Amino acid sequence: MLHVYTRHLPGCEHACDPHWRRCHCPKWIRGLLLNGEKIRRSAQTHSWENAEKLARKLEADVDPERVKIEARREVTLREAVETFLGDQKARGLGLETQKKYRGFLERQFLVWAAARKMKFLAALCPAELTRFRAGWSNGETTTHRKHEMLASFFRFCQRNELMGKNPMDALKKPKTPDIVPTDYFLPEEFEKIVAATRKYEFGGGIDCRFRGLRLRAMALLMRWAGLSILDATKLERAALSTNEEGDDEIFLYRAKTGVPVYVVIPPDVAELLRSLPNSNPRYFFWSGNGDPRSARKALQRSFWKLFQLANIRRTDGSSKRCHPHMFRDTFAVELLLAGNPIDQVSLLLGHSSVKITERHYAPFCKARQQQLTAAVKRSWARRETRAAPARHAQPGPSRPPLLIQ
Repeated sequence: MLHVYTRHLPGCEHACDPHWRRCHCPKWIRGLLLNGEKIRRSAQTHSWENAEKLARKLEADVDPERVKIEARREVTLREAVETFLGDQKARGLGLETQKKYRGFLERQFLVWAAARKMKFLAALCPAELTRFRAGWSNGETTTHRKHEMLASFFRFCQRNELMGKNPMDALKKPKTPDIVPTDYFLPEEFEKIVAATRKYEFGGGIDCRFRGLRLRAMALLMRWAGLSILDATKLERAALSTNEEGDDEIFLYRAKTGVPVYVVIPPDVAELLRSLPNSNPRYFFWSGNGDPRSARKALQRSFWKLFQLANIRRTDGSSKRCHPHMFRDTFAVELLLAGNPIDQVSLLLGHSSVKITERHYAPFCKARQQQLTAAVKRSWARRETRAAPARHAQPGPSRPPLLIQ
């Protein structure tokens, strides 16, 4: 810390007191800065107040926090966005996730900031972000998703010291959208879809002769292995193997513990997959050319045509909205309704947390709990039957049996 003192001139009546402020003798500064530098220099002034200001300025120039604050003022919004997106790529996040963040931050957030002539990250405040969010004309689900993406961006900026206080902390979260129960195929509906693949006709394309067969194989694969349509599209033939017990199994992924995760599939499904014709012997469905997402989109269009051909209807006669991801949902729901623990179902689905599984399949977790509750109640009847003779043999007022000892 720096201190100001007076070097009195000859003849000054306060020469014995270096802390005397009111005389017109030269003022000096001495002390130790935060970087370890020793200071002993003239303040070039006869004013104690001006010397104090100079001392504080010398301290601030070497203050690490002040240096950080000055550096933050120079970070532009575009630089911060590119740094954030580059970190997502380095972390190996999915291309779909990166695409969503890039589209939102570059095409909406930066465009809005440029229209308001905001160049630097430090210029953003809670009021400005509130105005930005007020301009969104989206539904509850999209608004909630955009808010989370914006909050993730500003948390990254704060943790990497690109900015000081996080302005998103002052914004309340939008209303959480209601969870829409996951829909799935009943056994008879799934059989109708499989039957429709035998009547499916495709008018063009390299695999036009085998498109119905390929759709049937993919539907069975997603239903019994729980794969998404993209994972099924780029599934390699090497992922299908036979274990020591003679069961056919699909390698799903390698868990965080380093243990491989497999799922057993029915023999007829495995046989169909092995006999499936494909131009590339490495894959079941993908040709290996271009982006697998393009192949996925083509298969999605074929599935939409297949669902129209199957004509799945609800009990009230209305048409049931179907999409390929419902095969994966069917795989998860049937496991839960069969009484399998949700943590095992989450592991087979490849979810990063059991909470994700609970959020998407909460209604079916409740149905499983109702099954367990009914099983417990059935045990009560056996207990009351055994306790009935004892109650008749004892005199006195009747009391209900205690269920919890």
